[in-house]
Amino acid sequence: MYEKFKFERIALSLIDLDDRNPRIVTQQKLASEDEILKYFFEHEDLASFLKKIATEGRNPGAERPYVVKNGKRYVVVEGNTRIAAYKLLTGRAVAPVEYASAVPLVSPSVKDEMASVDVAIAPSRDALMPIMARAHFGRGDKSTWSYLGSRKAVYDDWKSGKSIGQLANIFDRTQGSIRDLLLEYMLYLEALNLDWTPAEREIFLRPSVEFNPPVRFLQSTGHKQQLGIEFDKVNLEIRFVASDAKAKLKHLMRRTVIESNGPSATASYDEVFTNYVPPQGNDGAGDGQSGSSAPGSNGKGNGQSGGGTGGGPSGGGTRSKPHALFGYAVKRHDLTLSQLMKEAKGLNTKTYPAAGSALLRSIVEVLLKLIIEEKNLNHQGKLLDLESALNIVIGRAHMDQNDIKILQEFKKSYLSYMNLSTHATVVPNYHRLMMARDCIDSFIKRNM
Repeated sequence: MYEKFKFERIALSLIDLDDRNPRIVTQQKLASEDEILKYFFEHEDLASFLKKIATEGRNPGAERPYVVKNGKRYVVVEGNTRIAAYKLLTGRAVAPVEYASAVPLVSPSVKDEMASVDVAIAPSRDALMPIMARAHFGRGDKSTWSYLGSRKAVYDDWKSGKSIGQLANIFDRTQGSIRDLLLEYMLYLEALNLDWTPAEREIFLRPSVEFNPPVRFLQSTGHKQQLGIEFDKVNLEIRFVASDAKAKLKHLMRRTVIESNGPSATASYDEVFTNYVPPQGNDGAGDGQSGSSAPGSNGKGNGQSGGGTGGGPSGGGTRSKPHALFGYAVKRHDLTLSQLMKEAKGLNTKTYPAAGSALLRSIVEVLLKLIIEEKNLNHQGKLLDLESALNIVIGRAHMDQNDIKILQEFKKSYLSYMNLSTHATVVPNYHRLMMARDCIDSFIKRNM
């Protein structure tokens, strides 16, 4: 694992703080090093760390931050607080005005000692994340990423286009665990989008907010059904299937997150909802509609992330059923692809894995052939099967490298299953189908 890592001493002036640090939990990306420093003072107790280094001195044995190359500079992926402290103590960075007095004065010799840093240079961020995940995944004590921080890190990479399989490798977790982490963060986004007062919203926006209790409550048998909420692990979305589901979710959040003396995560449904008052009309929490909700959409499905609207030959509007293959809107003007995606939205693949396997194979093959046709890559007009279409697109399509990597992984890991299950050589398997679907999912979404 470490054979491609390099261990060097580099100048502090060449190291930048990481705006993708999983310890940073904000809804808006921090735009500058100054904003990152302010966040560390407010949420990571940077002031105490500065005093510790100024008093005790530099600890070479605890140093060795992990960095990745970024042009001629480096980004510190692990050890941001330490690098931030060195920058402030040496004067290479300036603290926000309100925290200026928290930066101790140190001697010139100490500054000179901090001017360069022993680091481990990782070949890439993705190569480093499994190491960090094993060390820091947790529920919020100081040695780990925060509860929301770990989930947001996975969610942000998923939104950037990485597949479930890729995320499982990057974060050293099972695919099932990755799906759980994504759904838990999506639940947080749904809660954040409810109608809160400014003071209540401020609680939800705190990086250290205790969001574990409502998640654990919903993990108890029967609680999601009583709220009218479903966690769709296939299409990765939170579904509200009862008219007052959002009102109940808001009540749950108020009782377990906002109220300081509220019930515990292991409380019974009756204990949490003993004082629940059903909404009268539309109060902004329950919109009177059942159905699915895409993350961050405040309950209005938008056709993204595997749920929502569109997908049929006429643009559709029906949401995908549980255990559906896909639920994306078709942007290409192709009747075959539109029909296949319409069926993908309505087919229960858990009940019909053979049909789902054949359907997935057809969707991938049709989409690849459309790409080949629009890029004029089949000059001789040969009949193409799935494998030959994959080879052409991988080798000659000049597409985004993330798409090429996904197709290479799909060919290596799932092409045989696609062919053998369709030709009645192996028994179609729902879980194997979902693994193949997860692998190709972001490629389908981007190229649909």
